Amino acid sequence: GDLETHAATCGFAEVTCTHAGCGATVERRDLKAHAGTCEWRLVKCPKRCGKRVPRGKLEKHKVGECVKRMVECEECGTKRKAEASEEHRKRHCPDREVECEVMGCGVMYKWGARADHMKEHAERHVELLAAE
Repeated sequence: GDLETHAATCGFAEVTCTHAGCGATVERRDLKAHAGTCEWRLVKCPKRCGKRVPRGKLEKHKVGECVKRMVECEECGTKRKAEASEEHRKRHCPDREVECEVMGCGVMYKWGARADHMKEHAERHVELLAAE
């Protein structure tokens, strides 16, 4: 009885870290200190994306995976959160290439230059629309 009780509580007994992926073996008396610095301890992302990641992978997550990280649009160079970059690229980026929506025009232009395109090709658009 006493030996079993001692074995279950002995500070010098070897125990394994409980964080998934770690597997470190430490003396029971050092487990709390190890847990505080364990690279596999799950921590909340400080950017408030809702993810919990192993402490040792937090920097990689913040820089390359977090949906709340800031990313630059490859087209126009503006910055926004990663979670909004796809919407920006598809719908709002002034430098994205689009095809004129007037049937038969076929001209590609940057979305931000739409008004200029419509002005420059107004006569042609009227002719195309009248031919339908």
